[in-house]
Amino acid sequence: MKVLFLITSASEATWLAEVTHPYWHLAERGIDVDFASPLGGKIVWNPWSDPFTADSQERDDLVSKGFLSDKALTRRLETTLPFRSIKVTDYEAVHVAGGLGAAVDLYPNSDIAEILDYFFEARKVVGAICHGVIALGNNSDRVHGRHVTGYSLSEDLQIEALLGKGFIPNYPQPVLEAAGALFTSAEPQGVRVVIDGNLITGQNQQSASEYGIALHNAIVGQHPVVSSQVR
Repeated sequence: MKVLFLITSASEATWLAEVTHPYWHLAERGIDVDFASPLGGKIVWNPWSDPFTADSQERDDLVSKGFLSDKALTRRLETTLPFRSIKVTDYEAVHVAGGLGAAVDLYPNSDIAEILDYFFEARKVVGAICHGVIALGNNSDRVHGRHVTGYSLSEDLQIEALLGKGFIPNYPQPVLEAAGALFTSAEPQGVRVVIDGNLITGQNQQSASEYGIALHNAIVGQHPVVSSQVR
């Protein structure tokens, strides 16, 4: 079983946890992952998301530390597949990672629209997290009336206060709401994952592990947690 990860090629970068956490939750359960980006080749990640940088916001991210410590894995982020070379029928699900770059080159994007349309049409699992959910706006007919979350406008406005207006060309929440999606979110930096049938969305990097688990469960069609009432 294989899953396709779509990652921005933009210099504004991806956020590591939104790649590494879903990867870990799939790979440790025997699911293969291919990495792809609009241009192919090397992708970059936001240094704030790198647990080894001095100004990291993710110093306690053991999953990303483990990923970056494996040279074979980091090489795979230097040799991503270009979108136009992807054979979508090879995959059982697709995951769109976030980071600010996703709002630069994943929307609008006709290539990603075609890729996502295949997964929607085939009723396979479609997942996206944080700014990556903006890619769903390329397929407005597929997300109209669907429940989603993603990086909220409130969170983007907080970043805007730091980086200035126009730091990215589009914000996910307004794009998805214009597409007719039913967008909800937790408080800024809160954790939220929304499951609407085969569509799985996560709010932000804080939601990356919960999202990765939900994505895995949707792909394999079962939830491994069983509760019982003790009498």
